[in-house]
Amino acid sequence: MLIQNITDIITHNYIVYSVFLKREVIVDCYYSEDYFNHSLISLLLINDGQDLRTMQFENILEKVYSSGNMEPVFCVGIHCSSDRKNEYGTANILDYKGRGAKAALYTKFVMEELIPFIRTTYNIISFKEKSFAGFSLGGLCALDIVWNYPNEFFKVGVFSGSLWWRDKDQEDEGFDEDTDRIMQRQVREGSY
Repeated sequence: MLIQNITDIITHNYIVYSVFLKREVIVDCYYSEDYFNHSLISLLLINDGQDLRTMQFENILEKVYSSGNMEPVFCVGIHCSSDRKNEYGTANILDYKGRGAKAALYTKFVMEELIPFIRTTYNIISFKEKSFAGFSLGGLCALDIVWNYPNEFFKVGVFSGSLWWRDKDQEDEGFDEDTDRIMQRQVREGSY
């Protein structure tokens, strides 16, 4: 069902306490009440959700909906913390500087706290499909989560992703682009 003649995008802001991250996480939810059908709506999670406000995300959604080229989607902007370089990254492998130390906890927050919070708050039993997107390090994190949860997520959006994330300094002797970049190796060695 493509959407036409959208009226307004509704935005709700929440503070969700994460037991895993031991902090409050700000999330912004964007959707159109006109097309909020619990069985047909898809979920789009977006890292660095604080940037959606600057981008005037509501206006972007209204334009895309008005063009008739988009199906109903429930968007959730997840604000990052000041510890972004530790919460984002690859959950199972730290980079060569030890960054990404909380990425596994962030993944647990998304899967075990945030998605259930959204389902409960909006009375959604399941989504038509789930996708995850992010910019830079947030894109790497989104890709890592989608890659490791192929039965949960259908699509990923990586915008200028930090795919340079590596487990060996590029100045180290023996550094190899093909084997030391973490996400590329994970994709090459895995299956989706």
